[in-house]
Amino acid sequence: MRAIYRGWFGAMMCLLLIGLLPTNSLLAQGAAEKSEELTYEEKAAALDAEINALIADNKQLKTRQAQEEGQYAAILSRRIEENALSALDRAHRLVELVIEQEAAGGDPGRFRERAVEMLELMPEGARKYINGLASDPRMSMSADTDDMSVAQKIALEADRERLSQRILTLEKGMLRNLELSRKLGLDTTGQQEALTRALSDSAENLSVALEMTQEKSRTLARQLGALPADTDLAALTQVNNGRTKRLSESLRETVTMMETLDLDVVRYRQQLIGSAGSVTTDIFNLEVLSGLMARWFESVVDWIRENLPQILFNVLLFLAIVWIALMLSRIARRLTTRGLDRAPLRLSRLLRRMIISTAANLVLLLGLLFGLAQLGISVGPLLAGLGIAGFIVGFALQDTLGNFASGMLILLYRPYDVGDMIEAGGALGKVSHMSLVNTTILTVDNQTLVLPNSKIWGDVIKNVTAQRERRIDLVFGIGYSDDIPKAEKVLNEIVDSHSKILEDPEPVVRLHALGESSVDFVVRPWVKTEDYWDVYWDITRAVKMRFDEEEISIPFPQRDVHIFAGDETAIAAVTPAQIEQPKVAPSGAQPRDDVDGDSDGGDGGGDSSN
Repeated sequence: MRAIYRGWFGAMMCLLLIGLLPTNSLLAQGAAEKSEELTYEEKAAALDAEINALIADNKQLKTRQAQEEGQYAAILSRRIEENALSALDRAHRLVELVIEQEAAGGDPGRFRERAVEMLELMPEGARKYINGLASDPRMSMSADTDDMSVAQKIALEADRERLSQRILTLEKGMLRNLELSRKLGLDTTGQQEALTRALSDSAENLSVALEMTQEKSRTLARQLGALPADTDLAALTQVNNGRTKRLSESLRETVTMMETLDLDVVRYRQQLIGSAGSVTTDIFNLEVLSGLMARWFESVVDWIRENLPQILFNVLLFLAIVWIALMLSRIARRLTTRGLDRAPLRLSRLLRRMIISTAANLVLLLGLLFGLAQLGISVGPLLAGLGIAGFIVGFALQDTLGNFASGMLILLYRPYDVGDMIEAGGALGKVSHMSLVNTTILTVDNQTLVLPNSKIWGDVIKNVTAQRERRIDLVFGIGYSDDIPKAEKVLNEIVDSHSKILEDPEPVVRLHALGESSVDFVVRPWVKTEDYWDVYWDITRAVKMRFDEEEISIPFPQRDVHIFAGDETAIAAVTPAQIEQPKVAPSGAQPRDDVDGDSDGGDGGGDSSN
């Protein structure tokens, strides 16, 4: 009878190792609910009966499966796997029940022998079947899949995932079997050795497969970068990324089981950190961290050893290119300056400086870009990034860009230049410096004003020194009693005698207006722009001195005051009047105001009565 049972249970274990799918949860749940109301003997007998029923059911399914093929046979195979998993779960539950009975001080009876038998049968059969699954051609990472379509590769990856899950489930079952055997007090040396070999082999296979998958990912990434529109490459990349994730998860679960057996898993933990591409909790393991640092240091040393000569050559070549670019930039600056000096173009200083600087900087920029390309730096993304950064900065500096645009317009239309005396933006002074953003003005009292170009371009610009010649507008008044021809003669002599007054255009000296207090002459000589103020001050001084010499008066506004006295209240009438001024003596005697008490007025010129 024991031989028959051993054969049935061994057959059940072989059926179990065909494949692993989720446990029949409904059956397990029902059995758990019933077991709460049963005694130990009843629970153990019920589990034993369920195991025997599942084995018998699988025996019939196995017979039917041998007679079928295709999809029907695949369905029968899945049912066999489900029954095998359920039988294994119940076998472990029977063992746990026996352990609980012994812990409570009860007698497990005949079921202890069966529990021991089940625990001893499981490890060797599971290990053999794991080796069979691992040797399946579909699990081989070196299989030639180049001729497969994308759909076939996806299907193959699905098969590999199912087989990997079966192996993991079997390994977990072996680990649980080992733990239960220890609790039952059995000798677990053989089980631990078998589980150790199985987990070590699985971890090594997963590690190699993961490394190959990562290499494949890098190859696909390069190909996809060259052919971004290739849909097949994109699909293969997704399949390979899924495979990487699946292998990483399988290796992590395997490593976790290995740690329960106190096996060395540092190398695999390091690989998992590298494959994840991010920091995980494994990094806090001192051995893992030190191993990673050692590997990184070795890789850095190897990389430096292999690439240092080329790096030094590239750096020296870059420095040589930059030096040559600097020399060419200076040459371009000199040639541009000479060309502008010889060209018959009338350019502003700002435009000249901008052209010269642009030519020099453009040569230098081209040299830098060429040097960066020699270092292996991609210039295209760099320029694209600079363009995006320029857009963002430009959006943030709208006012500055407005000044820049105004500076460009000033550069184009040249309303003024450095050295010109201008009145713009509410300021008057000499332009000392110009840029595309602002203009620096030095006022006549030696103050420095920095005006934004937008303020200047948006207002009236008065360029005082834009023309080579300027006209001086002077007005001199004489008294009504003075000799007009004589005054006109004196003014002409003063103008004609000044060396800085131009003959062409001819200066103008004319009687201009009869004012309230004076007869006004206009004197309008033409001078060079740089002589404007010298001539202005000289003529003004000379006219005053000659008028004094020639006893020609320079009148100022006067009023006659008439006071009327009578029976009525005194009334004071003040009326403006043109009266004759007394001659002003060279000594500077002041003229008098005529105050007369009678109604005939004073002896000044003109009738002043109201």
